[in-house]
Amino acid sequence: MKVKILIVEDELIIAEDMRYMLETLGYEVVGVTGDPSEARRLISATNPDIAMLDITLGTQQLGLDLGRDIVENHKIPFIFCTSHSDRSTISKATQLHPNGYLVKPFEQKDLFSAVELALANFSNNRTADIAAESPVSEQDLIIKDSLFIKEGHLYVKVKIDSIQWLSPDGNYTTIHEEGGKKHLVRMPLKDLHDQLPKHKFFRSHRSFVVNLDSIEAINNNNIYIDSQQIPLGKNYREELLSQVKKMQ
Repeated sequence: MKVKILIVEDELIIAEDMRYMLETLGYEVVGVTGDPSEARRLISATNPDIAMLDITLGTQQLGLDLGRDIVENHKIPFIFCTSHSDRSTISKATQLHPNGYLVKPFEQKDLFSAVELALANFSNNRTADIAAESPVSEQDLIIKDSLFIKEGHLYVKVKIDSIQWLSPDGNYTTIHEEGGKKHLVRMPLKDLHDQLPKHKFFRSHRSFVVNLDSIEAINNNNIYIDSQQIPLGKNYREELLSQVKKMQ
């Protein structure tokens, strides 16, 4: 699944150029608008993973107000884009702690670096607040309801609800997703499990973690997910059955 980006830019040529560069890089642009009200609607309707905000919309710095709204109500990373690099503009923007800042004109490589760093900075800061004792790897990020996995030069988005089970691979973990997709994460099984919702992901064996919503059948020794047989350790059986009953 691609990272979803919203562009808020009122200069049409610049907005379309940004769209082209982002889509060429492999991201999904879910909307382009220069209207702050429409931008708020699109944020709610499309649930973007990151927003690119022009500071000056029309004749006013309405992008700052939009950034403040995102901080207070939406909890997604955002990048300010502007033609102005004067001290006053930068001072106002930095007070909102954006996850990136781009001065126009910029090239595709600048846009790519800004997006990737914004995702990493946002996730690392959020994770430090939530679970400082078990930080997320620099390569693998959790934002809202998704895990962002570094594959090649891009972050790939994996919805947490689509994860069916986890299995270890040395100091790495293999994520088994719906549809038979697999992702290798640069994180030990225990550390990744600690980052996932405890009410949903349960350790069924010292080497397996399962999504309770994905379980199709259970017997004394195994769990079945999409006809895949996953071991059920005797030390975990009673607690797992208890968790399953609570969900019914």
